[in-house]
Amino acid sequence: MKKLFKILMILIIIIITVTVAKAQTTTIFFDDFNGSKMNSLLWHIPTWVSSSDGTYVGRTQFRCSQNASLPSINNSQAVINVESYNPTGFSFYGTDLISNKAFTPGKGLIITVHAKIKAPTAGGIVGGIYLYDLTGAGSIHDEIDFELITNKLNEVQTNIYSDESLGGGHPDFASIVDPITEYHTYVIEWLPNEVSWIVDEKVIRTNTDRVPTGPMHFNLNMWVPGIEWSAAYNASLQPTNVVSSNQIFSMIVDSVRIDSLIDMIPTSIIEKQEAEINFYPNPAHGLIYFTALGKINVSIYNVAGNMILNKKEITGGSLSIAGFPPGLYIIRYEQNNIVGNAKKLIIY
Repeated sequence: MKKLFKILMILIIIIITVTVAKAQTTTIFFDDFNGSKMNSLLWHIPTWVSSSDGTYVGRTQFRCSQNASLPSINNSQAVINVESYNPTGFSFYGTDLISNKAFTPGKGLIITVHAKIKAPTAGGIVGGIYLYDLTGAGSIHDEIDFELITNKLNEVQTNIYSDESLGGGHPDFASIVDPITEYHTYVIEWLPNEVSWIVDEKVIRTNTDRVPTGPMHFNLNMWVPGIEWSAAYNASLQPTNVVSSNQIFSMIVDSVRIDSLIDMIPTSIIEKQEAEINFYPNPAHGLIYFTALGKINVSIYNVAGNMILNKKEITGGSLSIAGFPPGLYIIRYEQNNIVGNAKKLIIY
C-alpha cells in the first residue's frame, strides 16, 4: 500500500508540473516515516520561551521540547495528536511538528502531503498542513496553509499571508467529495508569482495577488481553536484535568515530499518546434508505445538532465525500457526534424 501511495504522489507531481515548460523537479525533502521513530535530523517540536511565543494557539498548548518528545510513528505513519487532558485542565495539549530546514520558493516548490484525520473524530479540531515563518516584529509573518476542520468534514480551508499580522488572513473553503477522514493528497504549489492549492489532482484555489517570498518552515499540527474562530469552534469540546476522561484526536500522515523546480534539459532542444506525439502507458514497465506513424528518434533523460538513452529511427511504434531502474524520467522524441514536448515518464 505504501508503494502505491508513493507512485500516486509522483503521478500527481507530474500532473501539476507539466505546465512548467522549461523546468523539472528535484526532491529536496522527503519522509515516508518508515523508521521506528521520528527522524530528529528532519523534524523538531517548538521550544517554549514565553507565553507569547506561539506555543499556545487557540485553546491549545503545544508540546514543547523541554518536556515532550517528537510524535510517534505507527505502521509507517506519523501520528500528530491533540489531547483533551492537560494537568491544568485549562487547555488542550497539541502537537506542532516543524521541519528543521526552511524553504524558499526559488523557481518554485511543490509540497505534497498524503494525510487524513483519524476517524472517529469530534467537531472543533483543526489539522494544519502549512508553511510558516515570522518576517518582522510581533506577529508579522508569511504563511501558506491547508486547514482540515472537523466541523466541515467535506470541505478544506486554505489561507495565505504575505508579510502580514496574525488574524483572519485570506481564507477560502473548497468542497471535496470524500471527507477529510479519508486519505487525500494535499499539494501546495509555491511559485515566485503564484500559489496554488491542489487536492487529489484538482486545483481548488490559485492566488497571485499576495505571494510570500520566504523562507518558511514546513509544519504539521493538531490543535483546538477558541470561540474567535467560529467556523472551527465547538463549545461542547472542553479540556479536562482527569486522565481517565482524556480524548485523543489524530492526524495521520503517510508521507511528506518537497520538490524544487530546476532548469531542465538544454534550452536549444526546448526551443525547437514541437510535434504532437504521445506515448503510453505511463507509468510503464517493459515497453512504451508511440502514437506517431513512421520513424521517430527518441531520447530519455534522468532527473539530473543526463541523457541515458538515444534511439534513432525507431519503427513499429514501440520502445523497450526493460532494465531501467524504477523512477522518474524525461522523454523527448523527434520526427521529420520536429521535436516534441518534453514529457514525464514513470518506470516501475
